[in-house]
Amino acid sequence: MSLKELITISIVKKELSKQLGLDNIPEISPEGLTEYRDIPYKNREGKELFMDIYEPLGAKGTDLPVVINIHGGGLIDGNKELSSGFCRLLSMRGYIVFSLEYRLVPDVRVYEQFDDVCSGMDIVGRMLPDFDVDYRRIFMAAESAGAYLATYVTAMKKSKVLQEAIGYPPAKMNIKALGLICGMFYTTRNDALGRFLSQSFYGNDKKSRKMSEYTNPEHPEIIYNIPPCYLVTSKADMLERYTLDFAGELGNKGIEHRLRHMGSNPELIHAFPVVRPDLRESAMVVDEISRWFTEHSPVDK
Repeated sequence: MSLKELITISIVKKELSKQLGLDNIPEISPEGLTEYRDIPYKNREGKELFMDIYEPLGAKGTDLPVVINIHGGGLIDGNKELSSGFCRLLSMRGYIVFSLEYRLVPDVRVYEQFDDVCSGMDIVGRMLPDFDVDYRRIFMAAESAGAYLATYVTAMKKSKVLQEAIGYPPAKMNIKALGLICGMFYTTRNDALGRFLSQSFYGNDKKSRKMSEYTNPEHPEIIYNIPPCYLVTSKADMLERYTLDFAGELGNKGIEHRLRHMGSNPELIHAFPVVRPDLRESAMVVDEISRWFTEHSPVDK
């Protein structure tokens, strides 16, 4: 990776941290939860990663629904700790939440990030027998760059050509529905993100040329192969247009989704349910995501 790319990534990381206040995310009390932090596991290449698990207290003997959480950070920054407040809010609503991490650009390209997430999902699948869970109710929640990763890894499950372009096999896990917060869906547009970071995301080689057809999430191999989506954004979300455009295309293609625009409150910045989990509106979004997941749960007969 060139020196220019490395400098650009460093600048963007500092600006993201400043804009979103990543060093001062409000704490949410873990009361009522059992937490297992920094659980080590290895991806398919043998690289060590970590996950956090959030389980409601007193849930033993109850088959809980499962949420896989993928953090954001523009693919170049972030960690699972940023999502701890959001994961606690979800778990307090009766979910066992597995919060995964993945390696970051510039150490890897997006292909390895897809594989890290798929590998983590498979590890979670092997861990589920250790908990009381409902295997029919497995969902995914993600914000910003995590929403981009979640969109692609769930599409990989059904798309052979996408698997071949990415170069890695999909996760075995079936995701029933997605909760996507302020998604960084578009990575190659002619905007600041696409101009300055797309080459760092995908590289500039034979593999990137093979992937180039699929970098737009509106491609039929992606948009027709993802689970039902709940999407949320706001006027103060710096990527508001991404969610609006993606939701519009989901509507054009008849893909089941629900778009929630939270209005013009300046506090509702990018990824606000994650970086401002203390807000009333953040709790409202978590409630809506929970209802979306419930709507896409199998009905016992």
